[in-house]
Amino acid sequence: MLFLVGIGLTGKDLSIRAIEACKRSELMVDRYTCLVDDEHLDLIRSLSGKSEIKVLARSDMEEGAKEIVSKAAITDVAVLIGGDPLMATTHKILFIEAKKRNVEVEVVHSNSVLTAAIGESGLDFYRFGAIATIPKWSAHYTPVSFYETLQKNAQNNLHTLLLLDYSQELAASLGIKDSINILEKAEGKYKSGIIKDETRIIVLNCLSSERQQKLFTSVAKAKSLELGGPSVIIVPATMTSIEKEIVTAMCKSMD
Repeated sequence: MLFLVGIGLTGKDLSIRAIEACKRSELMVDRYTCLVDDEHLDLIRSLSGKSEIKVLARSDMEEGAKEIVSKAAITDVAVLIGGDPLMATTHKILFIEAKKRNVEVEVVHSNSVLTAAIGESGLDFYRFGAIATIPKWSAHYTPVSFYETLQKNAQNNLHTLLLLDYSQELAASLGIKDSINILEKAEGKYKSGIIKDETRIIVLNCLSSERQQKLFTSVAKAKSLELGGPSVIIVPATMTSIEKEIVTAMCKSMD
């Protein structure tokens, strides 16, 4: 059997179902599409009694998908996935490949950055538009097309959740300062007037952990933020009176 096991955002998010799947399976962890730190894995080792967890690289998750499924055809295999399974295309491919080969699949769900960010922001779930990712730039790679999602959401008065690109090599996501810089450069190209110094945004850092921070601030002040760990940014649309109250209650204002 193939288990696609969501292990949440931190070790404390592990469910009983997740631990039970780990105890009976050969363990592999996806560190290509999501951030899973060593502390998280150490807790899984302790709770499952399994000392060995194979780290899956990009080639394992893509070209090696058939090999993972072949192993699951003869023994229980649990692929550990940060957040909730089936959010990434990579995991859907594993699921499809298993079904094609009549290998039983069980999905163990957990919390994800998507649900945690929307819930912890205090904003109305039904008023979020499409999600976009701010990509990590390099010398020869400077895409700004993500801004079109922000633009379309703003036109429809919908909130925008911006994920920050994850680097497997650095085992870290894009920082807030770099993200704001890219946002401003994208604004410079599209000139929609959405991202200005006075634009209010919500910055959510290290969600579901003891280090969690939730900040309601301006773009100008966000430029000075030095936050360790993974973050996301929300660009709110025009907020309702209830949304204003709960965002003020749930997030620290940097005014």
